[in-house]
Amino acid sequence: MQGSQTPSDPRPGAGHAAAAHLCDPFEFGARGDGTTLDTSALQSAIDSCAAAGGGTVLLANATFLSGTITLRSHITLRIEAGATLLGSRNDAHYPALYPPTVNTQLTQCRRALVYAESADDVSIEGGGTIDGNADFDQWRGMSRPEGERPMAIFTALSRHVRIEGISVRNAATWAVVNLEVEHLVIRGIAVESPLGPTHDGIDVVDGHDVLIENCTVNTGDDAICLKSGSARGLHDVTVRHCTIVGAGVANGLKLGTATVGPVHDIVFEHISISNAQAAAIAVESVDGSAVSNLSFRHITLTDVGTPFFMLLGARGNAPIGSIRGVVFDHIRGGAMRYPWGSMLSGAPADASGRHDLQDVRFSDIDIAFKGAGPMTGRYVFGSGRDDIERFPDYAGGYPDPKFVFATPASKAEVTDYQLPGWAFFVRHARGVVFENCRVAVDGRDTRAAIATKEAVVVGLCMQP
Repeated sequence: MQGSQTPSDPRPGAGHAAAAHLCDPFEFGARGDGTTLDTSALQSAIDSCAAAGGGTVLLANATFLSGTITLRSHITLRIEAGATLLGSRNDAHYPALYPPTVNTQLTQCRRALVYAESADDVSIEGGGTIDGNADFDQWRGMSRPEGERPMAIFTALSRHVRIEGISVRNAATWAVVNLEVEHLVIRGIAVESPLGPTHDGIDVVDGHDVLIENCTVNTGDDAICLKSGSARGLHDVTVRHCTIVGAGVANGLKLGTATVGPVHDIVFEHISISNAQAAAIAVESVDGSAVSNLSFRHITLTDVGTPFFMLLGARGNAPIGSIRGVVFDHIRGGAMRYPWGSMLSGAPADASGRHDLQDVRFSDIDIAFKGAGPMTGRYVFGSGRDDIERFPDYAGGYPDPKFVFATPASKAEVTDYQLPGWAFFVRHARGVVFENCRVAVDGRDTRAAIATKEAVVVGLCMQP
């Protein structure tokens, strides 16, 4: 698949201007004492470099307190080890941003500490830190809408973007966000923002030719999340050699929730995932997106709600899209938090036709699922046919494992349930294949390992 190829270097032949022209914020009046607001000095250094045709703005040996700074084309923001760009806690220092595009995710993406719009050849690098300095009471969790809190990094409508080697801490909302960016590399960064719901780690919203590698992520919400909020869609993305040490209340690797345009040719490989309350791997299409040609391979997972979650449906007035051509290969895991099992669900047939998941393959899987024991949860399903028939279809609520019973009105979060199968519940699906698949149950469970409804499944999972 195309997505398995290494994206092109985002700065082919670039860097010469940056190397030739160095801009020091201290020469523009920066204090670097961590208490004096240095926004104006930092922006002046950026603009001076841009006026000279490009260059490097160097932050070294100091802490620079700042509101929004805007990078220009051919600019490298280099934050040296020991230096910190520290976000102000004053709302007035983060003006609303309006990238000239129509994208559903702009409601959440309105403010940022570091921003680039319609820029070409932009880099953020070095061994230093961008600290969002999120106020524990003002900007933590869901205390205010995402659009009113600043992201640590936000690049939009840009080309040849590189984010490398830095640490990103304490973002007030989503940490590192790239919207409709072409030729993007995120390499060797560490995101540490475990501040509860709405604090994603790395988000890519639409665009193409993306490489995310050698990153470590610890967040309160989704760790690495791919989305589409426009008809433009997202394709040719590789995420590899990453370690997710926390995804808080959400998912380790997620495709969704926003799924408007086509999403295809995506590879996730050589990734470890732990400490995620929902799913280790979530694949969703609920806004009409045609999702295809996805590969998840060589992934280990532990201490998660469930290993897999796949959902095709519609919320609001969106059409039902499609999910087809998904491969899970060489997946290892255990120590599940809940006895949910993993749900793979298409949508029921309607007047427009069938809406099945199609061509989903599990190969070389070795996972221990949590047993339900006496099954005393609020929603209890055994192994009988009646249980399978009455398990509800997706009703348009928030599409995550904890919300499978929710409606848009209820917004219910439920963790005390068990699916009809202790390993997999496959519904409204065709061409689901299990080969060389090994599953075990940790504890006791009377359910079948795999339960199906209106699904064509080939193969079985071996049990000890």
